[in-house]
Amino acid sequence: MNFQKHLLWASCITVLINAAAMFSPVINSGDAVTYAALSQHIVQSHDWARLVLDGHDWLDKPHLPFWITALFFKLGGVSAFTYILPGFIFHLIGAYYTYRVARLLYDKQTAALAVLIYVSIFNLMDASIEVKAETYLAGQIMPACYYWLRYDARFRVKYLLLGALFTAMAIMTKGIFTLFTISSGLVCLWLYQRQWTKLFSIKWLAALILSLLFVAPELVALHLQFNQHTESAGLEQPISSFKFFFWDSQFGRFFNTGPIQNRNGHPLYFVLVFLWAFLPWTLIFFAAACANFKTFGRAVSSERTAFIFLAGAFCFTFLMFSASRFQFDYYTDIIFPFAAILCARFLIASDISRRLFIAQLGLICLLALLAIALSIYVMNFTLLSVIAVILIGLMCYCYATRAESFNFRAVLYSVAAINLLYVFLSLMTALTFTQYGVAHNAAKIFGRQPGMPIYVYQMPEVARELALYSEAPCRAIDNAESLLQLKGSYHLLVRRDQEQQLHLEPARFDQLASKELVVHKTGIFNKLLQLARGTWPLETVDFLQSSGP
Repeated sequence: MNFQKHLLWASCITVLINAAAMFSPVINSGDAVTYAALSQHIVQSHDWARLVLDGHDWLDKPHLPFWITALFFKLGGVSAFTYILPGFIFHLIGAYYTYRVARLLYDKQTAALAVLIYVSIFNLMDASIEVKAETYLAGQIMPACYYWLRYDARFRVKYLLLGALFTAMAIMTKGIFTLFTISSGLVCLWLYQRQWTKLFSIKWLAALILSLLFVAPELVALHLQFNQHTESAGLEQPISSFKFFFWDSQFGRFFNTGPIQNRNGHPLYFVLVFLWAFLPWTLIFFAAACANFKTFGRAVSSERTAFIFLAGAFCFTFLMFSASRFQFDYYTDIIFPFAAILCARFLIASDISRRLFIAQLGLICLLALLAIALSIYVMNFTLLSVIAVILIGLMCYCYATRAESFNFRAVLYSVAAINLLYVFLSLMTALTFTQYGVAHNAAKIFGRQPGMPIYVYQMPEVARELALYSEAPCRAIDNAESLLQLKGSYHLLVRRDQEQQLHLEPARFDQLASKELVVHKTGIFNKLLQLARGTWPLETVDFLQSSGP
């Protein structure tokens, strides 16, 4: 069979499966709701300089992802889809430039396989829908690396401008530490080739200066926000926006001395994360790394330089993350494209051993069985039906290709298994939160009546999320005094046990609905499974409408 044709079809199918999750009406995670609320405020206030959450300045991250999301909100309206779409586009940009980098270092076959591996890495698939900063970074770091590679080989204004632009975008997304990932591969290459002078050349000094000049919009926005924050907070000692951006927000996290700290960091944390986050390609990666180290001395020059660049970008960023005690699993997403190219080259350049094929086949079966077992555990008819149909199709495909090479089957079956598991996880999450999420149910029950405000009692996260789904004003109420002073017609969301404590006048309220729901969305997998089964502790939430003044 035509391997390249199967790679193309597998890549397209994987992207479509991944993209289908964008059409869920619910934003899945609490962080995503927060980021969407920040972008919504930009659109509503027309203030593109300040990041404001619940009426207070939010000084945690740079502006660019929120500007991009706000632009999509302005063009397409506020919804879960328009929140996810720009992040998914950057995910695809990352795939495209993974192809370009692999094509530059190797050949078309390696590049095509690298794209398939990239789009089928579990954590990248998940992050493209969760839409954290790393989703944007994949579509910024890989283009920056590509254009700097071209700029290193040959000076052209086009490479300089595009390299500086994408580098500046990465800095305006996550901060100055992104320069480490963008530059580490090239620096390792220069050291290996003994081109010491490039470290201090005018050519690369110009690249750095231009990149920092392109960061100017972020610096201006920070300056304006910090000035207003100082005035509104009545601070005698002003906070330096530049110091915050270049030092506190970056090195504060790295050294775990900033306002947000993590006391549970461990040097081996990201090793454990990599084992599952890079599925289904973890075994292939370790085999590729070992093979490259063994054959490095007798490899041709182009193979050695490509390996130095990819391994340098991957390893030094990985070590940087491990050295920090401020650790989250999604941090490693930005180095997965480099690992994908290494895996692709290994699979194209050599025939995998029977032992590796059997081990990979075992992993494939484990992933498929996990999807099947969890579907049975959750026992949702829709979920079971979808998984069963897909499984039958995959079994037919495996039977039809049973005579193909170890490489062919290891690659295509791995993609099939991770797609099956991803379909289960994304569909289960969407079905669960549409059934049990307070904000989604409130939007359905209250409808889209922009003239009648919605008040949410002591559920600030719910108020924030509901504002994304409803055109009506949504406000959080923190105390009983404020609630009892409300006049006119409005909708009210309140827990049943709190409603009884508030002693609301029955004559003033009509009960539109009452449901058993989850107020705090969980990101912990075992709790999510219990919630999908309907066994996780739920709370009774009443949907009320005031009958007048």
